[in-house]
Amino acid sequence: MRRVAWRTPFEFRLTDSARDRVASVPRLLFFAAIREAAGARALDVDATTVGEALKVATERYGARFEKILAFCTVLHGEEKVKPEDWWNHPVEQPDEIAVLPPVSGGEDFHMVDVGDKEETKREASAVCRLICNPSTRDRLLAGTVAKGDAVGPAKVAGMLAAKRVPELIPLCHPVRTTFVEVTTAPVGDGAIEVRATVRGRDRTGFEMEALTACAIAALSLYDMAKAEDPTMRVEGLRIVAKSGGKSGSVTFE
Repeated sequence: MRRVAWRTPFEFRLTDSARDRVASVPRLLFFAAIREAAGARALDVDATTVGEALKVATERYGARFEKILAFCTVLHGEEKVKPEDWWNHPVEQPDEIAVLPPVSGGEDFHMVDVGDKEETKREASAVCRLICNPSTRDRLLAGTVAKGDAVGPAKVAGMLAAKRVPELIPLCHPVRTTFVEVTTAPVGDGAIEVRATVRGRDRTGFEMEALTACAIAALSLYDMAKAEDPTMRVEGLRIVAKSGGKSGSVTFE
């Protein structure tokens, strides 16, 4: 089985007393979320099937672990083992069993097929606010923070982010983007409103592109001044308008 650097294993070891009784000693590998649910790092176990190993783990870690196990994917080496096969799937020393959460190998998700939808001109606009001290806000907009110009890099970051959404959001479709605009403006006593508008022509909307552009632009501004104002925060990320497709033109402001 290929090793993954961020996979943190629990070692299920065989005690000396058990070593004479059984030769199969599988090692279970858990990702971080599973490790947190288990709340422990090691357990002595002997097992001859995947099911036996998981049963011991469930008995050790309790109901919370059992619930998580119900929607995880179990691998034996490179082979996926279905729940109905756990108890007749043999393991040998030193086999490895990996328990993966859905983001790493589950099947309870899918990309929507938009192939039959009509291509139309579409547009989406999103906004959010970077809340900061009034003096920080003024320096960011004036380009006088320690790192220099903040607005320019933030706009570029938002534009780049809009074009890379399918790489960041697993089930988003690649769309034909024709226009991305990111603007900043002072609002209230100490905030910057970041607005992103994305246009194109495709079979699905541009909401995720607008939201991502807006969020990344705001985070770029945050990065430019986080050392000067650690209390900054990003709030209110939302779609404020969209058009195209069967819903037509809709505004939420």
